[in-house]
Amino acid sequence: MYTGPRLIELLAQQHQKRSTNLFRQGTFTLRWRAKVGSYPHPDVETLVSAGEPAGPWVPERGRPEDKRNVGDNWDLLPKLPLNGYIPGSSIRGIVRAWAKQRPERIARMEELLGVQKGSTISAGKIQFLDAWPLEPTPLSLDIVNPQQNFQVFHEGQGTPLSLYTLGDGRDPIPFLVAIQGIPGATEEEVNEVWSWVQQALKVLGVGSRTASGYGRILVPGFGSRQFAEGVSESLLRFTLSSQGNAGPDMRTLELRPSHWRGWLRSWALRFFLGVMTRENALKTVGELFGTLEPESHKGCVRLEMIQGDPWGSRSRNSPLFYSWKGELRVEAPKEIFMGILLPIIRVAVMTGGVGRGWRRPLHLFMMERRGGDPIPASRGSHLTLDIKIKGEFKKVGISLDPAKWDELYQGWYQKVEQLWPERLLTGSQNPNYEAFSPSSCAVFAVPGPDQDPIESSDDSSDSKWVDPNDVASTRGDGMELVYRSDQTRNYKRNPDLGGNAAQGNAHCSWVSIRRHKIRHKQADTQCQEVVCLFMGGVQASSQHVRSQFLDDLSSLEGSLHLFGLKT
Repeated sequence: MYTGPRLIELLAQQHQKRSTNLFRQGTFTLRWRAKVGSYPHPDVETLVSAGEPAGPWVPERGRPEDKRNVGDNWDLLPKLPLNGYIPGSSIRGIVRAWAKQRPERIARMEELLGVQKGSTISAGKIQFLDAWPLEPTPLSLDIVNPQQNFQVFHEGQGTPLSLYTLGDGRDPIPFLVAIQGIPGATEEEVNEVWSWVQQALKVLGVGSRTASGYGRILVPGFGSRQFAEGVSESLLRFTLSSQGNAGPDMRTLELRPSHWRGWLRSWALRFFLGVMTRENALKTVGELFGTLEPESHKGCVRLEMIQGDPWGSRSRNSPLFYSWKGELRVEAPKEIFMGILLPIIRVAVMTGGVGRGWRRPLHLFMMERRGGDPIPASRGSHLTLDIKIKGEFKKVGISLDPAKWDELYQGWYQKVEQLWPERLLTGSQNPNYEAFSPSSCAVFAVPGPDQDPIESSDDSSDSKWVDPNDVASTRGDGMELVYRSDQTRNYKRNPDLGGNAAQGNAHCSWVSIRRHKIRHKQADTQCQEVVCLFMGGVQASSQHVRSQFLDDLSSLEGSLHLFGLKT
């Protein structure tokens, strides 16, 4: 017998005999996995019960507290021999944290939940029971894959870190939550605290990393969300097609909230690096999104990913690509979202995608094989975003008009100047890492390809490539420039421009390209590519490879300068 839900069932029967009004329970749903630990064994973070059969755990090597790398963990312990749960003390702590954000409730919360002030302890009136999944649910391996230094600062590739979660990231998990009043509590008091439980779990989630989308909870029949004062919610609807995204196992495709969190955070960092010192840019991004080092700081932006349909569907034709549809809920102070984040999102969706291969449009290339002929393969990402405004979804993006790009950036800068005037640098900046500003990057729209490689369809699983033997037809002039290789130009896999992600000593590309299905009238192509080149401290007039690329980009027939530097 699974002991957790059974215990709540027996307590409910007991209360029916004693009293019918001091016990409340309900089934909630964990939408996406909850972070519960960092090591492959029970520790202070792992939400497991001593009463559940766990079996022996003996480290295969090293001290018990040593972390194994992700590959070893996946081979040895992709799931822990432990069933996860949510301790009653955790739920109580979440309710207290939620109430503390609402000063008018603090006194009442302390009366009902208890409080300690100095050496004086006042007992509460409500007990919180452990919350158990309806079906035994082991803890599964997940990763944190730091990319900031690699993606933005070009300082080397980070090492993924192991952690374990309740849930596997695929199926929602129903779990049973219950509270009971002690003798002397009233039905009204139990019902009042129960409403707090519902609201707190819905708004705050459970476990750690909730601001990144972990541990978000669905509360049936409780639709209203009471955010802290000044905080609002924005809904973004996405469609993503890509070569595939993954978690701890590269062969298991998985689109994760951390993909979106990293996307938004890294683009915010690029914007702030264009107007602040590195120290102040990191400080500002930490205030928005939170940070762990050098000290822990809670951010004001929270994100939730909601799975849609299709989810990870595979194309019918080869080479394969995969499609996801869903929604992102972004919670932030309204002026932060509208004035700071939304302009950044509009630029991000115009210049790249999300997840693996996000700097390239989804396209075909010929993959070399040992001992065999090259074969067509897919690479890149294609992202579309709509934002819900007054009940209707509208496209997120910027028209291919230089005046609109300048207007958007100037509006963003004025908001930064209003919020953080003491952190702004004077004069133009071109730091030796990726920064988005008029003096540190260049954005152009160029012709091609002649058609969208993915034929639009209501069902993305039915989407098809064009002829896989004609790989060039999936690339516009920007991608062809990157692929160019001759005596004077060698951009592809060049660490100083095109990157070299396929090798052990990986380098990140300084160029991001996104395809848009907007007809180029002059070149008579059905699509255009928006190319964003980060100069990374290189002067536009130098002989550096990025300056050469900027010259070539400017010289392409039909090229339109949208923003930043030009020759």
